[in-house]
Amino acid sequence: MKDSSKGQWKITDREMWKNKAMAFVTRSHRHLWGKNNEDPLAFLFLCGLENQFAKDMIFGWNKFGQKRSPENWGLCNESCPTEKLFLPAGIVVPYIVKKELKSVFIHSYDKNATYIIPGSATTFLTLEHGPSLRKTIRADNLFRGLKLFQDTEDCQVIIQGPFSFSC
Repeated sequence: MKDSSKGQWKITDREMWKNKAMAFVTRSHRHLWGKNNEDPLAFLFLCGLENQFAKDMIFGWNKFGQKRSPENWGLCNESCPTEKLFLPAGIVVPYIVKKELKSVFIHSYDKNATYIIPGSATTFLTLEHGPSLRKTIRADNLFRGLKLFQDTEDCQVIIQGPFSFSC
């Protein structure tokens, strides 16, 4: 695992972060299902993930890495105040619980690394099927965990890193 952060990110405005993160998730979701999207869809297919599952989970695609002003995302980096927030190119996986965006993960399939956007509330995902859970499955790889969740009913899948912080 490689942490590309030069310091510790701190959230200064949770509502601003949620608004920016949701706009990013929405935009990347549209890109995944728009034009010239063969590479990310092929990647998901090779991971065994079905198109409908990816749509239901609101997966997206950030085609190009982007540097953003952390202040506009409600973030600051006290140890490196000039550092920009970097959103790497890759598959965008939002973690939404009861219609609330908690975290945003980006998997760079070129570098085979999964990053979590600073300001995310949690560094793991707990995915559940239905009210009567028969078993809990743990995964340490984002796409293996998503595949298990897609293919297994009446279960809880907990996906925990290692994930690197994006910056």
